Amino acid sequence: MQNTDFRAVLAQQQTDAVYKKVFDLKYNNTSAILQTISEVDRLLQQYPNNTELLVLQTRLQIMNSQEQRARAIAAHTWEVGGNLRPKYEKMYVSDLINLAMVDMAQILLSPRLNNVEQGMNFFPLEMIRFALMTGNLEVLSRIVQTNRDNQMIKALAQFVYTYERTDYARHFANIQKIALENVKQEICGYDFNCYVSRGFTDVEIVMYFSNYNFELQKYKESIERDINEYCTSAGIKRIYNLSFSCQNIKDCPAI
Repeated sequence: MQNTDFRAVLAQQQTDAVYKKVFDLKYNNTSAILQTISEVDRLLQQYPNNTELLVLQTRLQIMNSQEQRARAIAAHTWEVGGNLRPKYEKMYVSDLINLAMVDMAQILLSPRLNNVEQGMNFFPLEMIRFALMTGNLEVLSRIVQTNRDNQMIKALAQFVYTYERTDYARHFANIQKIALENVKQEICGYDFNCYVSRGFTDVEIVMYFSNYNFELQKYKESIERDINEYCTSAGIKRIYNLSFSCQNIKDCPAI
């Protein structure tokens, strides 16, 4: 029993040491990413199916432009199951969103979405990114009630108000679904920016792809075309406070 306990403690210590490395890694530092992947591989040989190491490996594969490998590891992590310590759960949820594995992300986020105020204490960006990705204006509306003193929340509140006031909630959801359907098999990162320079809030959805993917302009054009076609068929005017950007993962500051 003592040997088992010692091994578990040692595994946690070694995993936490690598977590710090992964957390501090820059997305454009390929050599450091590859070295850390090798380090995690060695630890997984000692501790097979360690879910926290699998979470780290998922993030590293995203950073290494291996989004399909990352999806496979994320799915395997789900199958292995078990409890994750909070910082690993946060990373796992974040990467499920990055990889557009929406159903799995929703299951893990559901308790937080049901109690938004408490959830925002630990999963603020994950909850916002998930609500944006799924076009869930109702969740966004509850999120922006949590901290009106925060500048980002204040900006998002104005964005939400625009869609509520114009009764565009359904259209917002459909537009976000259209954008995601165009790229969900290739995407490996999902983030957003808020801008208020025009006197109201513009939200830019930033989607990241493998460094070896040269179809970024094609994705953007396809998204824009499909959204415009939707607005025409629905008989509505498009609100130009929501835009989409496609970038390579090496250009990602952090997610």
